[in-house]
Amino acid sequence: MPKSPIHHHIFSIAHRKSGYDIPLHTRLGTEFLVLLIALMTYLLLLSASGSIGLGHMADKWVSGLENAMTIEIPASENAQKQAEKLAEKLPKIDYVKTARVLTQSDIGDMLSPWLGNDTSVLSDLPLPTLVSVELTKRTPATTLSIKNTVNSTAPEAIVDSHEVWLVDLLKLTNGLRVTALIVFGLILFVTSFVIAGAVRSRMAMHQRELELLHTMGATDKYISLQFIRYIFSQTTKGLGFGVLAGLMTFIFFAVFTNQSTGTLPELKMGQIDWIILASIPFLLLVIGTFTARQTVYSVLNEMP
Repeated sequence: MPKSPIHHHIFSIAHRKSGYDIPLHTRLGTEFLVLLIALMTYLLLLSASGSIGLGHMADKWVSGLENAMTIEIPASENAQKQAEKLAEKLPKIDYVKTARVLTQSDIGDMLSPWLGNDTSVLSDLPLPTLVSVELTKRTPATTLSIKNTVNSTAPEAIVDSHEVWLVDLLKLTNGLRVTALIVFGLILFVTSFVIAGAVRSRMAMHQRELELLHTMGATDKYISLQFIRYIFSQTTKGLGFGVLAGLMTFIFFAVFTNQSTGTLPELKMGQIDWIILASIPFLLLVIGTFTARQTVYSVLNEMP
């Protein structure tokens, strides 16, 4: 049947004055779709914030290990004197900021997670003497100079540059960040799949109404706008609930970390981090609208 301008005018007036020409919101399952969108939004916020937090923690750990070295002198009569000589010589090397001999109290603080606060047992153990070296910049020449100075002053000493720890730490954090990004992508895919299924289900329920609209001259664009408005409305509701749940989780996490210092890592978010998190709802809204449009056109093309 030819689609005259009159038909287009009639449908445009109906579209402006009423909610939907197709009773999409009256069918069961609308609340379930909102719940799914809210859950997906919440999971996306958690995975994104987890990836951001891991990045900040990795940078903090790496910077702490990268600019530090530890020299271990086995227990002996001359260990303390050798350590004091190293503390005098090492700061003269380029990029060496400080060199400090660790006291028994410092070693006790380091071992307190395993021994507890009672460190009196340390006085009976032949502990090595440790020299903590802080660098302003790590270079191969600086590392070589430190090792040469240590070999000439305390031949039995061991220089720990923390390189093994750095490599393992980077592997762990990068692996966790990649996992978080994969989860993020899977959630986006599942969200798109759920929205496409919801649109197809609604179109199957209202097949007679769709055929009638086609007979009356409604264009595919006009019909698609009905479903896009419906998905936009439900997605917006779901995003609101998901963002609210995410904000409550962030607030709870911040309060818990402040009251339980040392139990959980402190998560500090920068301006760019907040912009990334704020863009997630808009990303979901775009994906939902685009998926609804493509699904409607695909189904309409399959109809006789």
